[in-house]
Amino acid sequence: MHAGVPHRGERPGDVRIRRGRRRSRTIEVTRPRGPRRDLPAVLYLIIGFLGLILVGTALLLLPFATRSGDQASLMTALFTATSAACVTGLVVVDTYDFWSPFGQAVILALIQLGGLGFMSGSTLLLLLLGRRISYSQRMFTGEVLGRLGTERVTTLLKRILLMTVIVEGFAAVGLIVFFSIDANEVSANQVWRGAFTGISAFNNAGFDLEGGFRSMTEFQGNPFVLGTIAATATIGATGYAVVSDVWRERRWRRLELNSKIVLLTSGLLAAIGAAVILTDYIFPGGTYSDDPAWMAVLGAIVESLYARTSGFTAVEVGAVRDETLLFMSGLMFIGGASGSTAGGIKIQTFSSLLFAIVASLRGDEHVHAFDREIPWRQVNRALSIALLSVAFVFAITFALSHTTDRPMMDVLFEVVSAFATCGLSVGMTPETNDAARAILVLAMFVGRLGPLTIALALAARFGGPERLRFPEADITIG
Repeated sequence: MHAGVPHRGERPGDVRIRRGRRRSRTIEVTRPRGPRRDLPAVLYLIIGFLGLILVGTALLLLPFATRSGDQASLMTALFTATSAACVTGLVVVDTYDFWSPFGQAVILALIQLGGLGFMSGSTLLLLLLGRRISYSQRMFTGEVLGRLGTERVTTLLKRILLMTVIVEGFAAVGLIVFFSIDANEVSANQVWRGAFTGISAFNNAGFDLEGGFRSMTEFQGNPFVLGTIAATATIGATGYAVVSDVWRERRWRRLELNSKIVLLTSGLLAAIGAAVILTDYIFPGGTYSDDPAWMAVLGAIVESLYARTSGFTAVEVGAVRDETLLFMSGLMFIGGASGSTAGGIKIQTFSSLLFAIVASLRGDEHVHAFDREIPWRQVNRALSIALLSVAFVFAITFALSHTTDRPMMDVLFEVVSAFATCGLSVGMTPETNDAARAILVLAMFVGRLGPLTIALALAARFGGPERLRFPEADITIG
């Protein structure tokens, strides 16, 4: 009797089917590994920033790097170098009072290299020297700078250098002229002061040469100085990709989706931030409660921009109410645009999550913005960056709170400022011990490289086509 062949039984209508025995087999299913070509480049970026910080630390340890001629402590040099390379702006000693012109020049060099990014900076240096750069380095540099596609990386870097020189040049010249007129003299000190501030503003570093940890409080109510710094910092926080798109297209409907999201979200955050901060300023006993209304409005607008980007300030942040500090922490945490000199989790990350929430509330299966669909893989990437960043800030806040007696709001504000590489301070950082400073150094380094590294690592791991899917199963939510 052959297996599978029907055989009629003795009774009419009966059909008997016999099947041969089948041997069981075990099929091993392994999860396919996606390409990891970008990971070495990520490690190169991390090592590059570490090298930049270590070189800066060594230079700041030289005796002639300080005004007194005495060698700075290792933690002071390391903290300052990290803050400058990560374009943060938090300081444990005043930049003007403690560091000599040589030390200030080292800090400014770290700011410029850190602002452009070590990868893009090194690539640009090789181009200027006539060296060739590899294909993988070109692609990674484009990812770092937030622009891939039609423009070659070599052309992109040259245009970024041109934009940097133009914006920093205009800011520096304007500030030099103002400082010289204000001081009734044209001196090397005023030229250096204006150039330093302009470069620091474009790179959203927050370092200044005003002395006494004053930042821009001396120019409270001065539209020219505050406006110049705010405009310069905003351009740096917007990034070349968006600036070039606006310059090229000049019409809203022709802008790329990325540019529309950055511009719209930046405007909304600036407006909402200014409104919230203004309530604090005009509150009885507030910073501008006894000043003209226009001064309070100006202060609120620039402080809203400073909080999300540059780290400069025109008010005593330590005197601001806790409610406003909490809101400013949120602005710092969001930060600027991807591929810009600003820190934070980035505007695109925040906006992607907002659009995903809107899609979920509407019951849509896809995320849309400006008549375009945002891929779920990018939304998942944004969610990973945001959640990991929140977890890191929570852990660092918990650790730092054990090193100080300052209120928890002050600790949280300082940690968010370090992680978001903003640089605003309630005055806590100069009072910290070495253990606390080491924690803040870690926060600044991870904050500068963390979101980008996470995004590129996820892109390298999950960027390829999906080869394996498991059956769906519902879980209880809410």
